[in-house]
Amino acid sequence: MNGGSTSPLRGRIADGTANPADQLSGTLDYRAFVPFLIASIVIAAAYGTSFLLPDYMHALETDGQAAGLIISSGMATTLVSCCLAGWLAKRIGLLPTLTVASLFMALAMLAFAGAALDTRAAYGGGLLVGAAWSVFFILAPLQIIRHLRPSARIQYLTVLSGSQMAGLGLAAPLGHLLAKYTGSLATIYAVLAIACVIAAACVDLTRHATSRLSALAMPDIAITLAATTTLLQKCTALPIAMIAISGCVFAGLSTYQSAYSASRHLNSDLFFLFFTATSVILRFSVAHLMGSLPLRRLALTLILLTAASLVLFLFNDGSTSLYIAASVLFAAGYGLSYSTLNTIAVNLAGEHGVSVPTTSQIFTLAYFLGLFGFPMVGGQLVRGFGPDVMLLSLLSATALNAVLATRLGQSTSDPSHFRKELTHADRGATIEME
Repeated sequence: MNGGSTSPLRGRIADGTANPADQLSGTLDYRAFVPFLIASIVIAAAYGTSFLLPDYMHALETDGQAAGLIISSGMATTLVSCCLAGWLAKRIGLLPTLTVASLFMALAMLAFAGAALDTRAAYGGGLLVGAAWSVFFILAPLQIIRHLRPSARIQYLTVLSGSQMAGLGLAAPLGHLLAKYTGSLATIYAVLAIACVIAAACVDLTRHATSRLSALAMPDIAITLAATTTLLQKCTALPIAMIAISGCVFAGLSTYQSAYSASRHLNSDLFFLFFTATSVILRFSVAHLMGSLPLRRLALTLILLTAASLVLFLFNDGSTSLYIAASVLFAAGYGLSYSTLNTIAVNLAGEHGVSVPTTSQIFTLAYFLGLFGFPMVGGQLVRGFGPDVMLLSLLSATALNAVLATRLGQSTSDPSHFRKELTHADRGATIEME
């Protein structure tokens, strides 16, 4: 099993003293990367249409709680599928699994479109969209990690996250635009069902384009209890804990942004507009620079920017310009932290002989747990004490992240150290030519 293809092994490089990761490429051919980005944008946009479900269900005159139940079912399958994604990839290959996820997303979009005829179809769509999105989101970084040397990963991971953010951000306005001209939100789901089939074809193009590229062997791609316990006992636990906390911060600020903006007589649409635009622009514009930066200090800087934005939110008494500035600052701090912490986590895993694919997947699972878990706590804080107390809790969580950032291994602060990634246990590993 090569983690990405079921094609037979056509060649390998093995050296008992050389570092296999050092022999990987520093760039990805556009024929392999561009189709993969297109697929990522489409799948993210399809997932983003779940934000339209409340309006869609209202237009279909269903029970007011229907959208909530559909979204909740999607969250449940998201968490379950995260744990099973590696198991499936181990059996059929990484990219074939992403192709299946794309086709499942197409079925989810068809189910949502079919809700216009029978609203019960939407519940099936909710289950499918959660499964498809989680499998694609948790496995997509591995396609980059396994083909690139450690120092080059952050650039491509940042571009990947930028494409996903672009898809998520485009979904709602595109849906509303199509609904305006067609008279039904079902149109966007039908269009995206076709787009997801095209995304599956793009993933297959990527598979063919990378079939002869060297890749780090990933025989342990499935999540196991033993591998998870091992990585959580190592320093890889730090960036994993940090992304869980970051997920809590983002979920709290975005979920209860309406409550916050109402308390200041501001327009919450401004937050989402400027956050999304700034995140996408930054991820695409600075990605090529991030590989040359000391990652430990970069992570700490991003956390401090996030803290500064929360302070601005807290002390803003109703200024629109200050609201926009805080939103942009939050996008700069939080928006670049995911790919930074992900790179730190997988590079630390390689340095300490821990499973790289398991680390990447547990990292994403920790993010989802923070993302889905904190709104329940945040809701209690907002209802019981108001949005300011909720903001203080987010600021405290960010301060904890800053403390954890100072404890990250010194090895992650020097990009040149990435060329010393694997321990003696990994140096005998093969690099596969798929």
